[in-house]
Amino acid sequence: MNPGRYNNRELSWLEFNRRVLQEAWDSRVPLLERIKFLAIFSSNLDEFFMVRVARLKRKIEAGDQGADADGLSPAQTMQAIAEKVHQLTDEQHRCFLEEIDPRLRAEGIRLMKPDELNPQQSEYLTGYFNRSLFPIITPLAIDPGHPFPHVANRSLCLVASLKPSRESPLPSTSLSVVHIPSNVAPRFIRLPAPPDEHPFILLEDVIAMHLPRLYYRYEIRSCNVIRVTRDSDIALPHGRVEDLLTAIEQGLRERRMGTAVRLQYDPQLPAELLNLLVEELELSPMDLYAGKGFPAFTDLLQFYSALDIPRLKDKPVPPAPVAAFDGNPSPWQAISNGDTLVYHPYHSFDTVSRDIPARTAFTTWWWRLWI
Repeated sequence: MNPGRYNNRELSWLEFNRRVLQEAWDSRVPLLERIKFLAIFSSNLDEFFMVRVARLKRKIEAGDQGADADGLSPAQTMQAIAEKVHQLTDEQHRCFLEEIDPRLRAEGIRLMKPDELNPQQSEYLTGYFNRSLFPIITPLAIDPGHPFPHVANRSLCLVASLKPSRESPLPSTSLSVVHIPSNVAPRFIRLPAPPDEHPFILLEDVIAMHLPRLYYRYEIRSCNVIRVTRDSDIALPHGRVEDLLTAIEQGLRERRMGTAVRLQYDPQLPAELLNLLVEELELSPMDLYAGKGFPAFTDLLQFYSALDIPRLKDKPVPPAPVAAFDGNPSPWQAISNGDTLVYHPYHSFDTVSRDIPARTAFTTWWWRLWI
């Protein structure tokens, strides 16, 4: 086979995802829809690393040096992936910081930094932290008696470098980790403002502002966000159904504990802490991704949902009615009169769910038709 005739499947997939990113660059797309494309691009990359990159890493660790049809070995493919993903993510951050964020600010939509807050907003966040965040945050100290904690897949953490503000005979720590509770608290917190303004602040910035509440009698030397992506691929064996179910159950249990395949981090993270993370997570330099904007662009979907500004979003496209069904008293009557071709989601699905008594029978018929 001539390798020049084949494209590497992983690099080809990344080129597909580049097309998603291009939608975020397109000024013809409504502004908030461009935010959504940035989120989709990041979500796609998360899945890519959790499955495809993780699979490649396992091949490399197993000593697989065989080349695919494109002529690239697993190690060469990994190197090419790292170069392309770094290029794409740099482009993504540049798109947000240089293109989209200025347009958002022109519309009164701002992602505020702690030093941009007015007194009213600062007071509001203090109350919000005390009421909603302080009870659910648990800082994890790292010292000889407490090893580096497990960082769950795709979870945000703050890594804080500490120094005791006074001498004490009690044990102290110089490093701590705070898991960001983005699964129970919104990542983008709306701030008090006039009706025509839409200021938000990131959840991790709110926690970082109030770290002195968590670390009493400590000087906070640095505080930075990290995000780890882990191997979440599930290998399914061939065999009986019982084996398949067992493999799925076991795989789902192990997903949160998979090996790390990527580290996203604040570029201001001190070098000694970055080296510690690389050692603890057993990563290589090509697995490191500094975020010039903020980690986890995937959460921009929350930002999109929090902004109810129709003129900055696509106009809703309601599904079209199906005349053959709407003109008959029941779907069975329409089916008896002749065949009807329905395209979902472009045609309404109300026919299936409208008539409660007939729904079970009609749905059974529908699935039998597909089977």
